Amino acid sequence: MDVSIVITCWNGKELLKKNLPEVIQASQNPKNKIVEIIVVDDGSIDNSAEFLENAYPQVKVVRNEQNLGYGAACNSGVGRAKADLVAILNTDVVPKKDFLVPALTHFKDEKVFAVSFNESKYGPGKLVWKKGFLEIESTEVPQETSLTDWPNGGSSVFQKSVWQRLGGMDKLFLPFYFEDIDLGIRSRQAGFKCLWEPRAKVEHKHESTINPQNLKKYHFKRNIDLIKQRNHLLLTWRNLDSFKLFVSHLGSLLKRCLSHPKYLRVIFAALVKVGQ
Repeated sequence: MDVSIVITCWNGKELLKKNLPEVIQASQNPKNKIVEIIVVDDGSIDNSAEFLENAYPQVKVVRNEQNLGYGAACNSGVGRAKADLVAILNTDVVPKKDFLVPALTHFKDEKVFAVSFNESKYGPGKLVWKKGFLEIESTEVPQETSLTDWPNGGSSVFQKSVWQRLGGMDKLFLPFYFEDIDLGIRSRQAGFKCLWEPRAKVEHKHESTINPQNLKKYHFKRNIDLIKQRNHLLLTWRNLDSFKLFVSHLGSLLKRCLSHPKYLRVIFAALVKVGQ
């Protein structure tokens, strides 16, 4: 099966300068079966798109005239991909030259939706209910291919047909955070599975565009934290699938609000998002 690479970019010109050459190098390894590289420019104001068009004409550039958010950019890139498989990379993720080779074999099983790459520091994500909330916990890095509850949205390869069947990343979680965890949950509910492959190696340099310097429209770090907490709450609400969980969550929510009254802002933000 062939692979399209999709890179989402928001004011990421400097990261593209550093890291895109290594993605291109990996694409030249025929064993990776990469047939195209697509960069979705999500309303950048740093001339990222112009830089790509001038420096890398072989890269397909998709321009969003305004910033739509991470999930929307991913959906746009996947929708334009021509291959059966789509590897989504953040601008700060650098693949090894043969990173896709061990991942591709898993798609012989049509029930595999996604294979996450090995960033070396964290193993497969595990979903747990803890103190009334749905949490994602990291695990030790295993030596064997393992199931994961978290298909990392910026460091995984996905089956395009399943992505489209599921409707991609949900706009509920825009602009960012928890959209990939939600996608993984919905894929398993639809009968698919997500894997974590230790031999599919990439380096995540953690220079992401989700930082205060690049998020002026959201103002300061406290608003990034608000978005993260809001989306965590939305993810929990979406998965309250039993009366027992509902009671547990309600009790924890009341305790949290009593001990941290500012958490009411998070609940209000989540309710506004649901109502949009």
